[in-house]
Amino acid sequence: MIIGLTGGIASGKSTVSAYLAQKGIPVFDADRSGWHVEEKGSPCLARLAKRFGEKILMADGRLDRTRLAALAFSSKEATQDLNAIVHGAIKEERDAFLRLHKDDSLVVIDAPLLLEGHWESVCDEVWLVFIPEEEQVRRAMKRSGITRKEVLMRIRRQMPLVEKRKMADVIIDNSQTLEALYEQVDQALMKALERASTMENEKFS
Repeated sequence: MIIGLTGGIASGKSTVSAYLAQKGIPVFDADRSGWHVEEKGSPCLARLAKRFGEKILMADGRLDRTRLAALAFSSKEATQDLNAIVHGAIKEERDAFLRLHKDDSLVVIDAPLLLEGHWESVCDEVWLVFIPEEEQVRRAMKRSGITRKEVLMRIRRQMPLVEKRKMADVIIDNSQTLEALYEQVDQALMKALERASTMENEKFS
């Protein structure tokens, strides 16, 4: 069974992902994969430099992520181009992960742009970590030290969480305590494991 885990900026998705990993569940981290595919000398980095210019590279050839972000979030078209390049490379790593864990009863795909990239098509369930936008802005400003305007600009480049709610199978409310968050995850995980067991039985019946 494949669970797609998503959320917005500073929603707490990474906290949920780490909690699931601690329980021994294989997790594909799309953000971490993004760092990997953008390493110096990679085909993905070469495509990014061709689209956004050599100025996104530091003197040693590594990616200047701050400069790339400034360019990529400057317009909707630029953001779409960034996503098309990076997501294609990440998708290849995702598919390799799924092949590696094809015999596991349950795996998680952790991706902030899961729905924007239509990755729900490979998932059996979509889990959304949700917080109200104002709380999302507050947490992002505190965590990253960026301005309210910068946070809102990044939020607007993603599908609104209220829209993602309509597409999710499980809503995990992260507006309360960490204990309350973990309790919701445990409940959702228990139901998912039960469903995975049913799917396994049906496969061999």
